Amino acid sequence: MIRSITATLILFLLFAGALAAQSSDRLAPIPNVYLDCSGCDVNYIRTNITFVNYVRDQEDASIYLLINNQRTGGGGQEYTLIFSEIGVDSPRSDTLRYSSPSTDSGDERRIGLNRYIKIGLIPYVSNSVAIRSLNVLYEAPRTDISTDDEEIDDPWNNWVFDVNLRSNVNGRDREFNFGFFGGFEAERTTETWKIRSNTRGEVRRRTLELSDRTLNINRDWGNTWGMVGYSINEHMTFALFGSASFNRVNNIALHTYIAPALEYNIFPYREFQERRFIVQYQVTPMYRRYYNTTIFFKDEELIMSQELSTRLRYDQRWGRIDIRLSGMHFFHDSSINRFEVNPSFNIRIIRGLSVSLSGSYRIINDQLSLELPSNVDPNDPTSIIIGVQRPTSYDYSVSFGLSYTFGSIYNNVVNPRF
Repeated sequence: MIRSITATLILFLLFAGALAAQSSDRLAPIPNVYLDCSGCDVNYIRTNITFVNYVRDQEDASIYLLINNQRTGGGGQEYTLIFSEIGVDSPRSDTLRYSSPSTDSGDERRIGLNRYIKIGLIPYVSNSVAIRSLNVLYEAPRTDISTDDEEIDDPWNNWVFDVNLRSNVNGRDREFNFGFFGGFEAERTTETWKIRSNTRGEVRRRTLELSDRTLNINRDWGNTWGMVGYSINEHMTFALFGSASFNRVNNIALHTYIAPALEYNIFPYREFQERRFIVQYQVTPMYRRYYNTTIFFKDEELIMSQELSTRLRYDQRWGRIDIRLSGMHFFHDSSINRFEVNPSFNIRIIRGLSVSLSGSYRIINDQLSLELPSNVDPNDPTSIIIGVQRPTSYDYSVSFGLSYTFGSIYNNVVNPRF
């Protein structure tokens, strides 16, 4: 009888141990996270979210976290967090959005973003050994704060204003530079309307002592601009733009216009952070007055142009593609035109290897404000020093980069010394 009880007890203990071992085996290892965020404080994230492993190559990751951000109507930031599983048959994917108002400090903003990252990671670590050390804390909201279901009392009616002033003084032997910049912005953004306006200007003065004379260089400029946009549906927006400006360097005493424009996004605007394919068309009647007579023998003119532009952008695991094209010409003479292309690629080729390429090319046939040679010689050294607008038929820029990383796959340790 005793032998029978002992044998039963041993079998029970073995069975319980096997069940415990199986239960432990069912918990996956701590997941590896590949963090893709160009505008984040990565060290802060790695320091404060420690229940996952961070890896430097997405091939070693089980979770891919893509974070994009864009400016909100109130001058704050909205972050879109996309969590995706890697290497499973039925991958899970979740999207969270975190909005930080303009009144938040940089520290408040990164604390809020970290909170959303933690929340988004919970479903992916709940079946891992990390669950053994996780806890959930809840801070009850104050009773004097309105919830999302209540109507918010906003005395500013979504309007946000910004004033910006700055100046600089520098010099050296026989040279003195002074600059003063002032700007004012107003913006109102709702789901249907987007209203923006700004007024900016700069006083730029330079005194240069040459061997035979003193040059007093004036590069003042000013601009006031505004737009009203109306969201027609998930793909289309109508807008009206207006502006008035002057620029001494470009020989423009007054340039003013009112321009209607139409924008169509092939993809819904709610997918703007992941992909966009935008086509814009704008017709611009304008009035121009010049400081000096132009090469077209104009002191002032009333003309009209049209512009068609498009932008394709993808932000995916394999990298980013951003291509912009635009073309513009004037109705009174189609040979006065401009064409621009701005491609940008950042592609992950293989493990640890990525390639970046960006550039721009412009065909420039619209320099209507060029001064007559009798007024100024753009090739004269003095004119170059002053910064007189010079004629050109094109300009370009190219940038190429190659990055290869190898070594330890983990990226968890943060050492702030030095």
